[in-house]
Amino acid sequence: VALLFLAMVRSSSLGAALVLSQLAGVQPKVLTLTRRARQGSQRRLGEIDEAWLYGNLDALMVYHVDIYVGTPGQVQSVIIDTGSSMTAFACKSCGSNCGEHLDAPFDPATSSTFRWVGCDEPSCGRCTSSSCQYSVHYMEGSSIEGRFFEDILHVGDVSRRNRPAKAWMGCHSQETNLFKTQVPSGIMGLEGDGWDVLQALAEGPLERELFVLCLAEQGGVMTLGAVNESWTPLLEPITWVPYSPRYHVDVNQIALEHEGASKAVLPSFVGSFHYDSGTTFTYFTAAQNSALRSAIEAACASGAGACGGARQTSAECWSAEDADLSLFPTLRFGLGQDGSATYLWPARGYLFRHRRGQWCYAFQGDPPLTLGASFMMYHITVFDRAEKKIGFARSDCPEIRSRSENSDPSVGSGDAGGGGAGEAVAAAPSELRTPEGQGGGNASTTSTFAPQTNTTNAEASVAARRHSISRACVPAYGLSVLLGLSWPALGAAKVLPWRWLPRGLGAATCVAVGCLRHLGRSPSQSDLGAKASVLSPIRLALGFLLIRKVA
Repeated sequence: VALLFLAMVRSSSLGAALVLSQLAGVQPKVLTLTRRARQGSQRRLGEIDEAWLYGNLDALMVYHVDIYVGTPGQVQSVIIDTGSSMTAFACKSCGSNCGEHLDAPFDPATSSTFRWVGCDEPSCGRCTSSSCQYSVHYMEGSSIEGRFFEDILHVGDVSRRNRPAKAWMGCHSQETNLFKTQVPSGIMGLEGDGWDVLQALAEGPLERELFVLCLAEQGGVMTLGAVNESWTPLLEPITWVPYSPRYHVDVNQIALEHEGASKAVLPSFVGSFHYDSGTTFTYFTAAQNSALRSAIEAACASGAGACGGARQTSAECWSAEDADLSLFPTLRFGLGQDGSATYLWPARGYLFRHRRGQWCYAFQGDPPLTLGASFMMYHITVFDRAEKKIGFARSDCPEIRSRSENSDPSVGSGDAGGGGAGEAVAAAPSELRTPEGQGGGNASTTSTFAPQTNTTNAEASVAARRHSISRACVPAYGLSVLLGLSWPALGAAKVLPWRWLPRGLGAATCVAVGCLRHLGRSPSQSDLGAKASVLSPIRLALGFLLIRKVA
């Protein structure tokens, strides 16, 4: 019977482990697959701290990073936002006033290093009921409210052994609308403005007040303190431009390059743009947007195969294969006061994968002028706050599709095909712009970050389903093993007829395989489809029905 079970579950290492542990009389340990520590190298690179980014432009419409808060650390997923300055997330006391996010709400009571920020402390700009508070309201109706606290902050997965520091953060007591329905648990503002977690880290373990973002189609990398070229290989030297307050840079011209020719589309000063990682797309004026799209469409219509086999299917989208994108024109930006800093924006940046075989524009004509996450794709973007300058260079940003990945990010080319969303259809972005209210202190009063659509998080839902079914699955598995092993004895004693043995073993095997495959299934994007949601329940249902029939 043991050999039969092992043969049936040979493709599931966790299943085999559970079978062996049951037969040996050992209590099986059900692994949590939602968040596994990576097993890559644990090296330290000078003064660099590293973290994986998760997210995309289509389904989540944001990029987020894991942070650990308190002692012991409690994980919170926070949107990387260079358009605001506050790091904040829901606390346990918020209850139904906050939404259900990727991570459990932060529980101050379980942290030995937690303390509330007092009203008499510097930078506390709003005091209510003897507590330092914040309240931010946005034009489209969303809002967040809460209290400031101080605790230990650790950026990135614990396996990286990044250095912690004490920092001020926000503990939400209320979230509304898109803030309440977003998947990540909170937001990490990196705009500066006098106080944020980067400043706290720079005053503590980091040598330099600098951070780097490298965004891929799925996930990416963030480093603190310096550039880590082992994770983000540079395809060209870094170009630097100074920025004015709130990461604004001048765009002096935009040209279109295609098939060896260059054509000026916007030849003169375009405007002062805000570099904002929290805004999904890139935004121009309506006239600029129309001119850029017309130039791209004219280039693709200039001759047969000018953009491969791509064809425009609507005002927003193209039907195109991955290989076709390399034949699309490139937009060349002249950044800086004199426009001498050249930034190349390829089709893989100004188009995003809407679903398989369909790519849509990742820029719009709706001011304020913003260079969003789509503009940063497949470049390293260095925010050097010490020197007040932004650096950029084309890079093979690594793709990170899921927290459950178990190794260092694989570095791939920007032309690598495939998106974790696959057939997922993204709704039009809903941007949060120009909040109406004022926050406590410098609490992100000009944030432009874009929360994601009202979707449930796939990993969280799979983990919850796996946890709920495991309580019934493990006893049922034990029963199936007992039934299979005891059937010969029961038959010999004439308690049960021998002719029922095949059906009994079949039922036992069915339940065991169904349970083990369900428990051993990885929560990555590739198995969130029909197999995880249909086949395992069918196996379980069939097994239980057969057991009931036999009994």
